[in-house]
Amino acid sequence: MLLVKLDDPGPRARYAVNHLLGRMTGWPLRFAGSEEEFRSSSLPKVRYGEPDDEATVYTIHASGGLIPGRSDEPAVGTVEGFPVLFPSAHGHDPIAGAFFLLARSEEYGAHVRDTHGRLPSAEHFSVRHGFEQVPVVDHWAGKLAMDLRQRYPGLPPTTAQYRHVLTVDVDNGLMVLGRPAWKQAGAVARDALRGDVRQAMLRMRVIRGSAADPFDRYESLGDLARSGAVDRLIVFMLMRGNGANDHASDPRHPVMARRLKAMDGALELGLHPSYRSSGDPRVMQGDLQALVELLGRPVRISRQHFLRWRLPETPRDLLGLGIKEDHTMGFADRPGFRCGTCTPFPWYDLGQERETDLMLWPFAAMDSALHDRMGLAPAEAAKVMGTLSDRVRAVKGTFVSVWHDRFLSGYGPWRGWPEAMQELVEKARP
Repeated sequence: MLLVKLDDPGPRARYAVNHLLGRMTGWPLRFAGSEEEFRSSSLPKVRYGEPDDEATVYTIHASGGLIPGRSDEPAVGTVEGFPVLFPSAHGHDPIAGAFFLLARSEEYGAHVRDTHGRLPSAEHFSVRHGFEQVPVVDHWAGKLAMDLRQRYPGLPPTTAQYRHVLTVDVDNGLMVLGRPAWKQAGAVARDALRGDVRQAMLRMRVIRGSAADPFDRYESLGDLARSGAVDRLIVFMLMRGNGANDHASDPRHPVMARRLKAMDGALELGLHPSYRSSGDPRVMQGDLQALVELLGRPVRISRQHFLRWRLPETPRDLLGLGIKEDHTMGFADRPGFRCGTCTPFPWYDLGQERETDLMLWPFAAMDSALHDRMGLAPAEAAKVMGTLSDRVRAVKGTFVSVWHDRFLSGYGPWRGWPEAMQELVEKARP
């Protein structure tokens, strides 16, 4: 056990210390309530504040970066080859640095937004300073743990373990089935007018029941989950198909309903709240209710469609609906570590100055970002993802990859992507 003394015992310091020295190491922590308790204890001792002259105390120098209302961005430096925030003559302040990246203060009230209302990735602090490809928070935590074990040899090894969590966003469900007859007829006509007679004929065979829907590849996900090749496999279901940016087939269609039932016994199912949900909690509630009714059980996992995320509204809405785990934190147009970490962490509500029960699971790479925005072929994308998995493995973090149903169909323009996923699965195997 570590005994921690916070010279400024505010909720921000407690949150960041709990995460870096407790959750990320597996060590139990106790916060000293008084200087007398701290001085008299024989436990390994850590002070976050001013330098301590006592030889038995490990001090993390506080930079002042946790002061509420501070609007200036932290300075960036380098220590032992890794980027650090709040550099000083004492090294740097990993507690304030971690809080700045995890609390996502840069995303509150940001004036620059893309066409989907998101903070563009180029505006993120880590991207502007060129360290978004490195899980810096995990490196800082690892260095702290190593230093503390050298100071206190009785401390056990950390419990952190590398994991691969493979996630799939079901934006379409089925390509042909589960859609109104007028939409099916319109799609056939559109293909024919474009001269794509082969696809038009395929649609007609699927409608008649003489061919399988090209996107109906969900049994393979169940097989992958049961194989043990990934630590977790989560499928996020979009429940709406009636908007310009929501294209899901009816999840109640007999084919999709059967697949959902089979997947629910083999892997984890979560909600993919629709496009307007980030700005309207009633839409989010309707999406969740539809999935709960279909599954006949509560749903506690979520990822926002189009990664649309408004602070503090979206996470507060999720908490209000009983969601415990969100997977939205990542870039839509590049790989990397949006929050500077590859370890799940609890969302900190800056407006209420408190740690919440909503765990954020940041992802490192997404197929659509690599293909649609960066123009990478499947094999190239697999290599990029594999490199990121190596970086996560090096810090014993959690590598979260994101895939989409259309890519995993291997149909038409997505030929080769199922093989890319399998290549990554082998490379990132725990």
